Amino acid sequence: MPSTKAYSVGLVALSFVAVLFAGLWLIYWDAYKNMLNRYEKLLDEYGKLLNRYADTLISLGKHSGTAALPPGYYLAFPMVIPIDDVGFVDITVISKQSSVKVYIVDYHQYTEWCASKSFSSYYLYREGSYIDSKVMLRPGVYFVVIINPDRTPTSISYTVKTMYKSLYDWVLETLAPRDRGKS
Repeated sequence: MPSTKAYSVGLVALSFVAVLFAGLWLIYWDAYKNMLNRYEKLLDEYGKLLNRYADTLISLGKHSGTAALPPGYYLAFPMVIPIDDVGFVDITVISKQSSVKVYIVDYHQYTEWCASKSFSSYYLYREGSYIDSKVMLRPGVYFVVIINPDRTPTSISYTVKTMYKSLYDWVLETLAPRDRGKS
């Protein structure tokens, strides 16, 4: 019977195609699982790098401590705002014996002050025995300068905290679900 023979040949051909498809599917499935594992490892490494970046940024913008400032002396420390970022600086200075001056200046203004002991411009200037101020800074290198202008020594306590827009955005992305606008 020719129809049985044709049916048998068709069945063999179909079986061959099914086995071939199953073999190809297994090969591609293994390749997919391998790529998925590599992707998960890359995500893990990316997360570790983001954590290191966040730790580095936090250490660049965080200063606190106490100091004794003799008359006419100053304390200065740097802050760095990375390229393509914005820094929100919160500074608190408490002076016990006398009033102090607090400036935030960029690198060029700081070198000018080192040469002439005066500022032609600044990003923040406050004077008093209790200073609590906030300022927003663009990318660059800045210095916080605390000066004792009085004739008596003073002891100070200071705290500078910087929050970066990139860290704020990263925390929102990490903690909030990606589809936060959907119900």
